[in-house]
Amino acid sequence: MKSPRLRAALLSVMFATALVAVAAVPGPAWAQEQDDTSSTRERKEAEKELRKQHKQFNREIQYRRVVGPRVLPVGPFSISIFVRGQPLEARIRVAIQAITEQDKVTLDGQKWAVNGIVYPLAVKLFEQGRPSREQIELFKLETQAKLSQRYPDMIEAVFIESLF
Repeated sequence: MKSPRLRAALLSVMFATALVAVAAVPGPAWAQEQDDTSSTRERKEAEKELRKQHKQFNREIQYRRVVGPRVLPVGPFSISIFVRGQPLEARIRVAIQAITEQDKVTLDGQKWAVNGIVYPLAVKLFEQGRPSREQIELFKLETQAKLSQRYPDMIEAVFIESLF
């Protein structure tokens, strides 16, 4: 299986070869104009295909993150609220580190309950607008405390994987 970068390089070489071949063919003026239109169409299609490959490659990198054998990713949660009359859109991903791998499996089985604990706290985090560093630290501590209350001796730490 070829890597996305290798495919992109091959496509660019094929595209350049096609452009040289089209430019080298002499012909009447109307044929040249038609060739320009077809080469423009081919170029646009090649660029479109390349953009699709780049988008897919970036998407695979984002979801292929290795978070460790004891870390349970939660979210992303999309939050849409009004703060002081202004709409606020935010997304947050949380990672919960369990003490053992068996604890992670147990938490994964209880993912709806874990989401039910984390999501209201995430909404509370954004109630005053974009959170400060202190608010984020309080969110992590409060989330860890509530999860530890529900699942004693299973939670080691709570992290924010992404916040945007």
